Amino acid sequence: MKAHVTLVNPSYPVEAPQAIFIPLGISYLAAVLEENGFEVDVIDCPISRLTQKELETEFKKRQPDIVGVTSATVTYLPALEVVKAAKHALPNCLTLMGGPHVTVMDEQTLSESPEVDIIVRGEGEQTLLELAKLVSDRSLKNLGEVAGITFRKNGQIFHNPDRPLIKNIDELPFPAHKHFEVSMYRILGRTYLPIITSRGCPYQCTFCLASRMCGRGFRARNPSKVVDELEWLRDTFGAGAVAFYDDTFTFDVKRAVAICDEMQKRKVSLPWDCRTRVDRVSKELLTKLWNTNCQLIHFGVESGSQKMLDAMKKGTTVEQNATAIKWAKEVGISVAISVVVGYPGETPELLKQTIDFIRRTEPDYVYICEAVPYPGTELYDLVKALGWEMSTDWSQFHEQTQVFKSPLLSLQQIEKTKKAFYDHYFSVSYYLRKSRRKDFYSQTMARMALNHLVGRAKLPRWFLASSKMLSRQQQSRGGHSTPSGG
Repeated sequence: MKAHVTLVNPSYPVEAPQAIFIPLGISYLAAVLEENGFEVDVIDCPISRLTQKELETEFKKRQPDIVGVTSATVTYLPALEVVKAAKHALPNCLTLMGGPHVTVMDEQTLSESPEVDIIVRGEGEQTLLELAKLVSDRSLKNLGEVAGITFRKNGQIFHNPDRPLIKNIDELPFPAHKHFEVSMYRILGRTYLPIITSRGCPYQCTFCLASRMCGRGFRARNPSKVVDELEWLRDTFGAGAVAFYDDTFTFDVKRAVAICDEMQKRKVSLPWDCRTRVDRVSKELLTKLWNTNCQLIHFGVESGSQKMLDAMKKGTTVEQNATAIKWAKEVGISVAISVVVGYPGETPELLKQTIDFIRRTEPDYVYICEAVPYPGTELYDLVKALGWEMSTDWSQFHEQTQVFKSPLLSLQQIEKTKKAFYDHYFSVSYYLRKSRRKDFYSQTMARMALNHLVGRAKLPRWFLASSKMLSRQQQSRGGHSTPSGG
């Protein structure tokens, strides 16, 4: 009898930024298992908001043979609670954890958490499929033959060799979104869904884990299959906007153009956004994206200081950052940028260079992210080597919290700078300017500005009255896509 698998997306800590997308990793895992005849169900904790007791009840009701839980660093502790609930409800079930945090902290996780049976490292589709087959065949004695796992046996921890990456990702089925309440992933009345068209990141930014999870080689899907999925998202799930959630959508420029050509050929005109690097765009390419209804582009600018860009091994220049922003705005695409502040070596003067850069280039939206030393990154090793005090609370490892103390730039200085910047940036004029534009992304930015303005409560009474009414009308779960830190 084939194994029954329950996959769980854990909740985010209350103080951390909340995820806004269907978790693609779990959705792909579910699709691969179902394609091979396994019974699968999913618990999406950020949406269901189950208590620990309710989780145990769900596990008892579903009776899975395997419980698999994903985990970023910030969700590591909530993920452990899910595993504990599974073991408490079903002592004989096999518990698995996967995701970036446990991929690099595999042995520590097994040492500290007896409820976790196996760590699935890196890409999980083929590994989980192999484990499900072993459970079905009652052959867990053969765990030593499964590539890509770390497991415990007779009190010892075994780290099997890495699993080779999937060479042809076109062989993967479409993600199994049917297991999620798609209607909950909406903003401003639109269902906003992600799509991944490539895996792998050739770049080695010191603060990112992308290459550890999916390799340094760029593996891309066929443009025709990409547009097949876009049509499926539109026609099956009512997608009203789509985020291309690749690390670098335009890494292969010819392929990006081919995707646009195929979208135009099939008249797929959904508004969309993508993430890419400033050194992988040209004005000609950006014009092509705009003509295909790309309304927002995310650039990982990271800093307005060349010294800090070099320290992060970003491989770009301040001039390239400014030029890419200028080109995108000139062709009509809105620009969101992320910057990293508080990185080792940054001083108040260098931080000011970043703020000055933002004000000079005038991007449409800005994410100011704290430098987070995720385990497995070069930044983590650097902070450790410097001997700086670093938090041991994994729930604090997100881009809005400083988790290590720099002697050059204090938390108070960073917070003061961020507050002053956003108070100036999210002005009434910004809100009015964005709200006049009727495209999906401008309306989203207007709402974000409105939230900030209402929070400050330094507005005329007439504006507060109208804005509160508008805010009530526009409430939903979600937001537009954000750059990932690792």
